[in-house]
Amino acid sequence: MDNESPTLYIYFAAFVAALGSFHYGFHIGELNSPQKVISCEVPPPELYDSSFPPCIKMTPTQYALITSIFNLGGLLGSLLASRIADSKGRKWALLFNNIFLILGSLLMGTAVTYFSLVVGRVLAGIGSGVIVVVVPMYLSEISTPEYRGTFGVMNQLGIVTGILFSQVEGLYLSTVPGWRLILMTGAIIGLLQVILLGFVVESPRYLVTLPNGYTAGKKSLQKLRGTLNVESELNSWKQVAAEEGLEGLISRNEDDDSEVDPSSVVMDNESRNNLETPAVVFHARNRDHTVHDNINVLNFISNPHYRPALIVILLLQLTQQFSGINGVIFYSTTILSEVMPDKSDLVTVYISIVNTMMTIVSAILIDKAGRRILLLLSISSMSIASAVLGFSIIQNYPILSALSIITFVASFAIGLGPIPFLIAPEIVDTHAAATASGLGMTVNWISNFIVSFLFLGAKEVLGGSVFYFFTGVLIAAFFLVRLYMPETKGKTVEEIWKSGQQ
Repeated sequence: MDNESPTLYIYFAAFVAALGSFHYGFHIGELNSPQKVISCEVPPPELYDSSFPPCIKMTPTQYALITSIFNLGGLLGSLLASRIADSKGRKWALLFNNIFLILGSLLMGTAVTYFSLVVGRVLAGIGSGVIVVVVPMYLSEISTPEYRGTFGVMNQLGIVTGILFSQVEGLYLSTVPGWRLILMTGAIIGLLQVILLGFVVESPRYLVTLPNGYTAGKKSLQKLRGTLNVESELNSWKQVAAEEGLEGLISRNEDDDSEVDPSSVVMDNESRNNLETPAVVFHARNRDHTVHDNINVLNFISNPHYRPALIVILLLQLTQQFSGINGVIFYSTTILSEVMPDKSDLVTVYISIVNTMMTIVSAILIDKAGRRILLLLSISSMSIASAVLGFSIIQNYPILSALSIITFVASFAIGLGPIPFLIAPEIVDTHAAATASGLGMTVNWISNFIVSFLFLGAKEVLGGSVFYFFTGVLIAAFFLVRLYMPETKGKTVEEIWKSGQQ
């Protein structure tokens, strides 16, 4: 199976998971276009007749709070995600997560007070925080090593297409009461994912780490691969488990023929222990056949075994947020509106189209060129574009600024955009994947908040020179990535760190 193309079912499962990423991206962009309509800056129509108010009067500061409080919800969601994904499963986490996403969208779309908008935005943030941890993990665990990067980029592709969709929707629905339809769209996306998840299997890699979960994991893998012959892949997992020095090994009964439908595996602890198969999966560090105890954050940070992976995860998450991408997007509307004044309402859409197209390019290249080279190319190109952008803003060259912005966003999309999200499940074992991903995204949300909070003040004081700071960050990151980042293309966790030590 290793040399065969992915089955249609894998693509379907990846699409369903990436609907969560699409949902997250949608919430990132949903408040941009309708701001003036929602906050009553634009007078409502005189003939408006509805039980809902036409708008909710608020100051620019209050609107900024609604936008930024999403990050607080995201932080909470990322902290919850690893525990949910490890204790209940990746699929169950995505199902459960839609409670936050659907309720948040409905609260915002039917809001009659400012407080309702705030609560709805926090709930949407919590759901998004779970998404950015669980979706990359699930995509990595259902794919083969040869296509793991391509499937990993589907997370970022979902995010950027979600942003693009929200902006296109905003062009046509930034009206009264159209803005309510924009904010309620998230409920439709969430409901669609809930329905489709009923046809998707649980991650086979997760299932085989459960006590008595081998048969369910095998059946899940067979459905994903489209063949009954998955023994070689399962054996490779056992070999990797042994090579990683775990204190237990996956074992099974060759004659087991119990029937477990992997698409319906959403199990509590009791049902896990009552699976009919006599197969036994000893979890790492678990010699007693008890429900597995996955690695928590403290264990992950303090264990020298995970130190190289921890460095890479933190490095990439910090670099992504401190690269200046949010600042560039902030400037893009102002600068590109100067260059294209007659199409100023389409500026953000154009930027999102560039982002989406280059993310597709990344999906095509990532399993051919590799993560490391794309990341280095991305960071180096961004550093040059950032320096040119700072210069062009100071010297007032709007066309050069526009070209710099497009180059910066395109460079971000091919490497620094998708790779930090997909890297954690590739460089740690399955037992630590949820914790590693959750820790990485917690750092990401905090960094996002810090940069967003400080950027406006820095921009007022430094003007275009603020991008020289981001240039310095990117140059430093380039050398650190060269030093610490191993290539993960087509490799197991053990192979990655063995090659990194040579």
